[in-house]
Amino acid sequence: MEPLRHAYLIMTHGSFPILEKQLRFLDSENADFYVHVDAKTRGVDFAALAAIPRRSRVVFTERLDVRWGAFSQVEGELVLLRAAVEGRYDYYHLLSGVDVPLKSREYIERYFSERNGTNFIKFQSPEISARDLARVKYYYPLQELNVRSRWLRVLLRELTVLPQKLAGVDRTKKAPGIVFHKGTNWFSITDAMARYVLEREPKIRAFCRQGLCTDEVFLQTAAASSPYRDTLAAHAFENDFRACCRYIDWERGSPYTFTDSDFDELAAAGPDFLFARKFDYDRYPGVVDRLFARFGGEGGEG
Repeated sequence: MEPLRHAYLIMTHGSFPILEKQLRFLDSENADFYVHVDAKTRGVDFAALAAIPRRSRVVFTERLDVRWGAFSQVEGELVLLRAAVEGRYDYYHLLSGVDVPLKSREYIERYFSERNGTNFIKFQSPEISARDLARVKYYYPLQELNVRSRWLRVLLRELTVLPQKLAGVDRTKKAPGIVFHKGTNWFSITDAMARYVLEREPKIRAFCRQGLCTDEVFLQTAAASSPYRDTLAAHAFENDFRACCRYIDWERGSPYTFTDSDFDELAAAGPDFLFARKFDYDRYPGVVDRLFARFGGEGGEG
C-alpha cells in the first residue's frame, strides 16, 4: 500500500512539553508539521522546536492573537490550511497543542491509508439547533475582547444580542442557500476538501466574522453542501466522536481534562480513536508521559 502524506496542523498557546512530544512521536518521512503559536505566547524557542523531528519538516505560520469563541480561531485554522496546501498532502489533521495520540504513528498512518478519501468531520446532529444557529444569526462584536471571567463574557453577550432580537436582526438572511451545521472543530480532511474550503474563504469570512464560536460551524457548513459530502466518515451526523477520530469527553467537562487516573480508559479506547484531548501537563503529567511511552516514546508499530 502506497504511504500517504500527512500535514499535522497544530494550534498551540503554550504547553510546550506536549508539543515537543507530538513533534517527536509523529515524526515521519510521510509527514510534516504546520504550527501556529498564539501571538500572546512569549519566550518560544522556534529553532529548538523545529530541530526535534528527524524526518519531518516544521513550518511556523503567521502568528495571530487568538481569542476564545472569536473569529481569530477560524482565521488561525485557515492560516494553517493555506500554508499546508502548498505541499499537496493527502490528509490535513487539525490538532491542538494539548492533544495526545492514542495509537502508534504507524497505526495512525495505516488507518488513513486504508480509508483514503474519507473525510473525518464530526457533526453535532443532522440539523443545527436554533441555539447554535444563533452563533451566526446575530453579531458578537465583543468576542475578540480578552474577557477572562466566564459570567462577564455571558453577560456582555446577552446584552449584545438582546437588542438585536428585538430589532429582528438575522444575518443568515444575507446567506441565502447556505445550510448551517455545527460540530467539533478538530478534523482530518483530504486535500480535495481542504482546497474546497479555502476556495470558499470569502463566504466563510462573511458569516463567521463577528460570530460566536464559529470554529465549530464553518467546516461543517462547507462540507455538508460540498461535492464531498458522500465522503464523510460513518456516524458523521450522529454526534459520534469516532467520525473525527478524536476521544473527547464533554460529559465531565467543557471538555474534560484527563487526569493521571484516566490512563486505562484512554489506553482502551476503540480502534477509531486516534487522538485524545485535552490534557494539562502541569497538573497531570503522568497520563501524558505514559500515553506517549506506550510505543517506546516514538511513534512505532502498535
